[in-house]
Amino acid sequence: MGDRMAKHDPAARRDAIVQAAADLIVEVGPGKLTHRLVAKRAKVPLGSTTAYFASLDELRQEALGLLVREIDDALTQIRQVFECDPAAAPDHLIDMLHDYLSERRNVVADVALSATATFDDQARELALSWADGLVVVLREYLGADNAHAVAMITEGAGVHAAIRGEALSRDHLRRALSPFIPASFTPVDGVSK
Repeated sequence: MGDRMAKHDPAARRDAIVQAAADLIVEVGPGKLTHRLVAKRAKVPLGSTTAYFASLDELRQEALGLLVREIDDALTQIRQVFECDPAAAPDHLIDMLHDYLSERRNVVADVALSATATFDDQARELALSWADGLVVVLREYLGADNAHAVAMITEGAGVHAAIRGEALSRDHLRRALSPFIPASFTPVDGVSK
């Protein structure tokens, strides 16, 4: 979204502020969010952040809500892969996880958020939403234990990518996950959608 649009479109300006706050939450944590940081990132006057949000807490909640919706969208995409093409789901899952882990911003943000989550309840809830959501999606096809293992390995692979500056190769990721992922997915008996 261009700066010009945000200046002349109140909804676009508000969206830019929320997006900037969300980006900052994953970079510095929700506890370090300030109106000044958000305004600078959104490229809007400082007063805009208070004009659209009654308090910093309200802005923080909107930004956290945006991040949760982004996580939910990603999990929905994973679920759709399983539902549409169960035979190809294992390969698609590896590809989707590899693509995510290959984006430096994703892994650095996840590691920063995880570190903040150790001390901040709001960050903890957000940090857990991806792993917990992934378990919910995968347990239908893998069972609960294997779904938890995949989530934990994925989290570790994110830390690995953040520290090393590059993701594991698809082959390494596939080998790490293969003990927990069958050659094809079929719903596990007794687990409802």
